[in-house]
Amino acid sequence: MTTPTNWPNPERPGVPMFPERSGRHHVGTHLPFWYSDIQQWLTMDPIRAWKEPEDFAGDEYHGPVLTPAQIAEMLAGERERCAKLCEDEYGKSGKDFEYLGCLSCAEAIRNLGDAP
Repeated sequence: MTTPTNWPNPERPGVPMFPERSGRHHVGTHLPFWYSDIQQWLTMDPIRAWKEPEDFAGDEYHGPVLTPAQIAEMLAGERERCAKLCEDEYGKSGKDFEYLGCLSCAEAIRNLGDAP
């Protein structure tokens, strides 16, 4: 059996994305919990057991299972980066008539998270 090459760091198969944060990940057909402080997996199915990263090295890594709060935080960060880009582009343009348009656009991007 060949080792999948889709682990976040191919030199460390079995170690998940964001290894410094504890959380659930989708690995193969499992949803094990990664404990960052001890760098081990905890499985629940079929039995509760601690596993070393190497135990999952042969499985395909699909990614972290994010909570709604984590997703909202990531989206807010992305909106802020987009809004900052609008403001920076205005600063580079040196054109006063673009000021209101750029700031209006930046504010609209920041408020996208408030939409229902």
